[in-house]
Amino acid sequence: MLKPLLLRVICAFTAVPAGAQGVTHVEVVPAPSLRDNLMGDPDERQITVYLPPGYDRESRRRYPVVYLLHGFAADHRAFMRGAYQNLNIRISMDSLIRFKGIREMIVVTPSARNFFDGSFYSNSPVTGNWEDFIVRDLVSYMDRKYRTVRSRRGRGIAGHSMGGFGALRIAMRNPDVFSAVYALSPCCLSTTENRDRSTMQAWRTALGLSERSEFAKAGFTPNRYYAEAAMYSPNKSKPPFFVDLPFTLAGDSIALDSAVAIRWSATPLTLAPAYVAGLRRLTIAFDAGTEDGIRDIPPNVRRLDSLLTKLGVPHLSELYPGTHGSRIRERIEKKVMPFFSENLK
Repeated sequence: MLKPLLLRVICAFTAVPAGAQGVTHVEVVPAPSLRDNLMGDPDERQITVYLPPGYDRESRRRYPVVYLLHGFAADHRAFMRGAYQNLNIRISMDSLIRFKGIREMIVVTPSARNFFDGSFYSNSPVTGNWEDFIVRDLVSYMDRKYRTVRSRRGRGIAGHSMGGFGALRIAMRNPDVFSAVYALSPCCLSTTENRDRSTMQAWRTALGLSERSEFAKAGFTPNRYYAEAAMYSPNKSKPPFFVDLPFTLAGDSIALDSAVAIRWSATPLTLAPAYVAGLRRLTIAFDAGTEDGIRDIPPNVRRLDSLLTKLGVPHLSELYPGTHGSRIRERIEKKVMPFFSENLK
């Protein structure tokens, strides 16, 4: 006679009937945590939800959930519409479940695209409380509506680039909600940059903005600086963007504003020692391509690896041949989803 634990393990990996498919659909989620933000963004958000093939057939079964966070200037469709080597998360998950034997899981991607093109999944009086939206609004919505495993053991969080930053930061601050985290090419783990010509030109562009109508044309990097400023140095009395930037223009020169710059320090690298107890409760993995065009990502991944090792926090870290986005589909299929299949209960 099979023991109950062994029986549960076997049932968790029951073969999927040939031709069975999961489904994805888009929903609108109430987001009270974003209410009254200063940029006028809506207090409801679109999400894409993937339900595995067995969800409709097995009405008493509960499923772990992977919260998958997109990068800057993207939205909830990033993992569905082929942006990453033609990745469609439904097709990939169905294939992984059927042919690789990974656990059936729900995958949900919320849209974090706002006026600044990204929230960094952090609380801000300017853009709204995005960490609270993920941890409170979205998790409770999924647990109410779907047959989820309603405990930290059944929740994982992952993301790419800005999403990797958000996944790490949220997980270390909320180990009672999530038990596992995987960060793909996490950006912005430190706020120290090379002050080369292109970087300083991007700051010059950012500093030159004075009207909201100018923002969209400023470009990816200046826009990202404003999104980070909304997180690190909000200023409710400074319209139209309600932020302080860590540089100032003095004629043709750019000068560091040290009083603002010191506020730009609450990154996962600097936060980790204060959250070491929470980090030790998590199962952690992160990676990056060695040829990443965002040049601080590979060295910061090395720094995070060294720091967690020094703090005695178990983790997996990998640098692989690739750029910022050249192998994300492969990493999700071969690394991320098997990681959560093994570690979520």
